[in-house]
Amino acid sequence: MTDVELQDLQALLGPERVLTGESELLIHARDESHHPEHKPDAVIYPQSTEEISKILKFANERRIPVTAWGAGTSLEANPIPVHGGIVLDLSRMNQIIAIYPEDLQAVVQPGVTHTELNQKLSKYGLFFPPDPGAPATIGGMVANNAAGIQAIKYGATKDYVLALEVVLANGEIIKVGNRAMRTSSGYNLVGLFVGSEGTLGIFTEITLRLAGISKEVSAAIAAFPTLEQAAHAVVQIVQSGLDPAALELLDPDCMRAINYLKNLSLAEQPTLFLEFRGHAREVVRDDLRFAQEICEQNGCSSFSSALGQEERNKLWEARHHLAYASAALNPGKRAIVVDVAVPISKFPTMVEFARQKLKEHNLDGPVFGHAGDGNFHVGIFYNPDDPDERARAHAANDAIVFRALELGGTATGEHGVGVGKIKFMRAEHGASYELMRQIKKLLDPNGILNPGKIFAESPHLRPLSPPRERGAEG
Repeated sequence: MTDVELQDLQALLGPERVLTGESELLIHARDESHHPEHKPDAVIYPQSTEEISKILKFANERRIPVTAWGAGTSLEANPIPVHGGIVLDLSRMNQIIAIYPEDLQAVVQPGVTHTELNQKLSKYGLFFPPDPGAPATIGGMVANNAAGIQAIKYGATKDYVLALEVVLANGEIIKVGNRAMRTSSGYNLVGLFVGSEGTLGIFTEITLRLAGISKEVSAAIAAFPTLEQAAHAVVQIVQSGLDPAALELLDPDCMRAINYLKNLSLAEQPTLFLEFRGHAREVVRDDLRFAQEICEQNGCSSFSSALGQEERNKLWEARHHLAYASAALNPGKRAIVVDVAVPISKFPTMVEFARQKLKEHNLDGPVFGHAGDGNFHVGIFYNPDDPDERARAHAANDAIVFRALELGGTATGEHGVGVGKIKFMRAEHGASYELMRQIKKLLDPNGILNPGKIFAESPHLRPLSPPRERGAEG
């Protein structure tokens, strides 16, 4: 942006909320991914829908890129301003506008985190189920359609969004959806915006459906001699009709990292974390017993159940921090995080294929994920200063993703497309990818909203400045 444009924006909102300091720009230049960082020209902290409307109208007239920012916890460069311009930091729009306990609903601004929301909801016996682990904002979760460890029972963020207030690229404010639990009225515009990664509009108000907190919780850990046995147990548990609240698969590298992080002494074998929730203790107990039988039929070497609440919380906390624990065991390395999801029957095939590709390319990396719904991750660690190792890491990632697509799966189960998954979009979506492009052009004809995400090109913007590198690749 020009100095005059910056001065105009500062006059519009005040200089204290239009920041251009180097440290502020660097904070908003990178997320948790391995992708290169890019500094914006300015970081703006809006406090209302009307302010965002004015900013977008200003930016659209001048073709200045605008990228929304939540908490910066994403793993595919979703909020990185790859074309510079304006970053809209929504952290000050963090109000819980209303809670309707009798309707199991809440209305929030985008800067509220899911942990903050659930703390407020707990006194009503309610919660917002999607839990990505990181302290993500609701706006970011809606933008990426985040899921998490409880997705097998409760679904992803898209299953909880009833209505949205959205500011379009030209500054127009629209509302889509309503507070009814069911509707057949017109196109599903809520579904269009959820998962759009800030490329179609900026969310300023979000109406959510909630769930009741179960009274009874029971957890278990099942260790297996091989990863394939654990994967087959996952398929049979799901096919049996059991309804686990969480069903997580972790390979020996994950267990090693968890032991290191939490000073535990768990068996460093392929392991399933299971959790069942319900309102009757005997029902939860029976479900856990049935799950144990299935695990034992698949060669399970140990099954520890009826964990206390404190131990259960410690284990899930370790699972949430697994990425950081794995990074601590790989100092100086970066990681490409695979995020494929496949039909549940293909899950064992994909897990075995992923391990084979790591071995074939002489790479290390943990295999873990939300096994119950076929979504799993591989953290492919590589030395960013070694071009050959970096190339092998990308080759392994590409092979795993394309294999998932061959099996009827997706390149991204919960992290979003961002920058890293663009190259797989045409193979996954075919002709419908062009339809997505037409929708983008209709709602954002000048291409100012989070350019460079989902679609690589942004032809109507000003020339792209070179990225600031982190190491050899970010």
